[in-house]
Amino acid sequence: MAPLLTSHDLDGIGADVQAARDPRPHALELVNAVDEGRLADPDDAGYALSLAAEARERAGDHDEALALSTRAVTTGAGTLDASWLHAMHAERLMRLGREDEGMAALATLRPLLHRDADAVGPIVEALTENGRGELAEQWLTAALLTAMEREERANDGSDEQLEASEVVDELVVTRRDVRSGLGRAPDEYDTLADDLDAAPDLVFFPEAAFTQLLAAQPGMADELGRDWDTHRALIEGELQAADAEGEVLEVEVATPGLLAAVLSDTADADQEPGPRVPWPPGRNDPCWCGSRAKYKKCCLPRGRDRVEAGPPPTETVAPTPTPTAAPTSSERVISRRSGPRTRAR
Repeated sequence: MAPLLTSHDLDGIGADVQAARDPRPHALELVNAVDEGRLADPDDAGYALSLAAEARERAGDHDEALALSTRAVTTGAGTLDASWLHAMHAERLMRLGREDEGMAALATLRPLLHRDADAVGPIVEALTENGRGELAEQWLTAALLTAMEREERANDGSDEQLEASEVVDELVVTRRDVRSGLGRAPDEYDTLADDLDAAPDLVFFPEAAFTQLLAAQPGMADELGRDWDTHRALIEGELQAADAEGEVLEVEVATPGLLAAVLSDTADADQEPGPRVPWPPGRNDPCWCGSRAKYKKCCLPRGRDRVEAGPPPTETVAPTPTPTAAPTSSERVISRRSGPRTRAR
């Protein structure tokens, strides 16, 4: 029996489709894998069928491509790929001359723009790749205002607020990129996008700063760790987990100015960023956390324990102050700067 195809295998086949002179055999392989249940993850069926549709389209078999694309949407319903598959199908419809159908499909997805960060990129790409950059800007601006209102209403540290904040960040950055492509002059939200790009993935508080912060704001222990050992383990665990996925995270060491801003809930647009944590150090080098112990005896094992155990189920992100009026870029960056930012899936 043929081996099961993993997500990584499907990515490889997708790359082969782009380079193949005749991609039809790849389409057949993908469809057979779905029909015969030869996917390591059944939720990848929609992705596999979408890749098969791409292969058929590149071969000039447009009717077959649209049929497979439609099947991909149906098969992928309820999976993490659902919105992406819908957007890809809409983009394909427009690309193959069925513009009214494609725009109708995108219109049904539009409400996701202010609710689902993962849906923003595919929807906007479907518009911009078909010459509708101005419409993409209009949709993004409307969605951004709606998402910001939602974020302000949910100013309680709840999962809803965190989700809304993630959507706002995605909308701001995507909107900035679309506007740049249209030659628009930067506005206040584009400046916010620049600040978010410059913000670190994680902030590390040295021991003295950490102690001072928790003494003033005990509630932040849920986000940063109940003690400095836990805080160090959280940072190291995130770094190791990202490294295992081929990602590189930037960790900023909190400066006295950042600590003061977090403690006072103020923002300083001219505040200089702190130094970045040099990671990973050599096993026998001093640990990055400043303990002066060797890395192999300090945070390296802490992070491994953290990755193996996973985050504790009770760990949540503590609430951060959000201005009731439209916040400045620096205020929004400072308000999120004390903890980790969600990484894209």
